[in-house]
Amino acid sequence: MKRLLFCLAVACLLLPCFVTPAFTQNNASYSPEEPRWGDTLTIRYNCNGIKASLTPRDEIYALLRLWKTDGGRKDTCIKLRVVDSIAIGHYVLEDSLVRGSFSILSPEKITREGRGFSFKRRDGVAARGVTADMIMVDKDALAKEFALYPDNFAAYITKWNALEYDKKLDEAKRHQEINNDLVALKRTIIVNPERYAAFATAYKMLGKTTEYVDMLKRLGNEFPLSPYTEEQLNYFVRNRTKDTATKEIRALSRSIALRFPWSSFAKEYLSRAYYIDTILTASIVKPIFDAWTQIEPNNYELYSIYLYLSKQSNIVSDTTVMFAQRLMDLTANRETMTRFFMNNPRSKAFAYRNAAQAFVLAGRLGQAFAAIKAAQALAPDADMQGELFALEGSVWKQSGQYALSEAAFINAQAIGSKTAKDSALAVYKQIRGTDSGFAAFLKQKSDSIAGTKKTPAIPFTVKGLDGKTYDIAALKGKVVVLNFWFVDCPPCRVEIPGLNTLVKEFAQKDVVFLALALDDEKDLKEFLKKSPFTYTIVPKAREISQKYGVEGYPTHIVIDRNGMNVGRLMGGSEKRHEDLRPLIEKALGL
Repeated sequence: MKRLLFCLAVACLLLPCFVTPAFTQNNASYSPEEPRWGDTLTIRYNCNGIKASLTPRDEIYALLRLWKTDGGRKDTCIKLRVVDSIAIGHYVLEDSLVRGSFSILSPEKITREGRGFSFKRRDGVAARGVTADMIMVDKDALAKEFALYPDNFAAYITKWNALEYDKKLDEAKRHQEINNDLVALKRTIIVNPERYAAFATAYKMLGKTTEYVDMLKRLGNEFPLSPYTEEQLNYFVRNRTKDTATKEIRALSRSIALRFPWSSFAKEYLSRAYYIDTILTASIVKPIFDAWTQIEPNNYELYSIYLYLSKQSNIVSDTTVMFAQRLMDLTANRETMTRFFMNNPRSKAFAYRNAAQAFVLAGRLGQAFAAIKAAQALAPDADMQGELFALEGSVWKQSGQYALSEAAFINAQAIGSKTAKDSALAVYKQIRGTDSGFAAFLKQKSDSIAGTKKTPAIPFTVKGLDGKTYDIAALKGKVVVLNFWFVDCPPCRVEIPGLNTLVKEFAQKDVVFLALALDDEKDLKEFLKKSPFTYTIVPKAREISQKYGVEGYPTHIVIDRNGMNVGRLMGGSEKRHEDLRPLIEKALGL
């Protein structure tokens, strides 16, 4: 909800996470100006507008995101028809919408062009929740919302999240405001998902963990299919911590998803939990997969997740192979991927990788090789490239092509794969009958490979929270490790203890660790009081993040002594420091 307020403020910036936007002037518009339920919303894009990034020759879509009165959200993609250089599309508004936004995109790129809007009912009255959204500019908005909708207790959540942006309030005053509202909330006798969600949010903000978890359980048990339940429980679904509360709520989420496999809760749970919840297997999630492939037969993500879990369990069948080929076909279809908001290199590389692993399990080596090469052409970071080269090495080895297998494993090792060195050694011995000379051979080949992958670091000058200025050009001669992150990013937080160990390990080496955050100074200082982060912290680094083409958070980049990028990793985990260590050592020449 906190992020929702921000997104409303900037209108249409709710874009897929892994696509690099092209900033332009705004050539997008919509009508009617004050849309009501039942109206036909018309979206237009002027291809001849000032700095328009799309032309009449492009396939043009509008990504439409709509929030409902029950707290749910609907995403849809409308293909626009070009008439006299104006792209036009239409959508009939349902009788359940609160607010929405749209962005203009094509299969190749997304623009920053779009609009945000709120809806009125058919009688012209503001829809449920719209008035509460004005809390940042109207101090009476909460009272006005309750006058229209006395049971919309989610309005309290909107208010409390807005308090986070009020620079005049310290934590004690914010907590006092929440406690005052809790008194009023406890007097109400209406029981609905919004009320439980409001209690849960208040307890979380006040640090009352026991009450927070108890309220989540009540929400999940009494209103399992409410979007408010989905929103509240999703924090724990994607949380990597292993405390008792997380395990309990994750188990509750799993049970809801499996009881109602056709629900949006089940689909959302599957997309968030498949790589975290180790209990999940392909057979366990099969009911969810079967239900949702009936609802969305062209949703590539469903097949990708199923194949990922099949690989984790080493399960293979004719069905697995069929799904892998289906995934390949869907991923290659630009329009399908655009409609599911996943037409970006990283998403497609993951899909091809998952298909390749399924083909390898099935012994379909030719199909596996084709999928690997498709993934390699798209993979954006060293993590995935290393994994893909290692997978290619295993395919060549199974095919009896040992020289090609050796080359692929050396590629993987040079990029930073921790296991590829042993695989390369095994093939080296198989070819030569001895491991003599392997170390020198590996170094020569690795240096040659790594040298071709370096690109110059983009220059920047920043000021850290320590008051010091850091100029990337002036840091030549040192290794620089960049971490792009933000406070409200769960994988960013979970990796911090491990990153702190790297700072200690390389304290006597020429290594500079910079954590470039999206947050401002105040939020960072509040966070650091509870969660020490020993990198040099840099606030308000969004512009640098954009310059470096950061598509997801956290992202790590290693720059060598000569100012060249030598490694890039996306994503965070408790063991992320173990992946960074060899890249840092290589940049130091160790």
